[in-house]
Amino acid sequence: MKYRRIPSRRLFRPGAGSVIVEFALVMPLFMAFLYALTVASMWAIGGGIVQQVAHEAAREYAVTADPSAAQQLARTYLGRWAYVFIDPSSLRVSVGRSGDRAYAVVTAVPRIQKAFFYTMPELRRASSCTMEYRFRRPGEFL
Repeated sequence: MKYRRIPSRRLFRPGAGSVIVEFALVMPLFMAFLYALTVASMWAIGGGIVQQVAHEAAREYAVTADPSAAQQLARTYLGRWAYVFIDPSSLRVSVGRSGDRAYAVVTAVPRIQKAFFYTMPELRRASSCTMEYRFRRPGEFL
């Protein structure tokens, strides 16, 4: 049995290091893109949470007509998982009434505030709903 000789590959052939150089050039750009995507996603998720909390606070005020209960409910909701996306110490909740509508305005600062040279805007969301007594006594509003 005769063994066939396998041709040896040269370890340092021309262009062998170009892949490493290209990787070194592209990797920082890719990591910057991933960071920007993460920051934008966290800001968007935080905005969705703040919007939901504003709606829940307006609903609570519409049912109870108690501003402290509505503010406490908003702080409870934001205290569960929202601290990952927003700074809990920056939370401001205001509830009130305008005619037969209850409204809530929730303002918070995102957890990550800087994305390179861009400062992420604060999250301010508002919501309103009809006061509950309007449904309990509809005859008064005809």
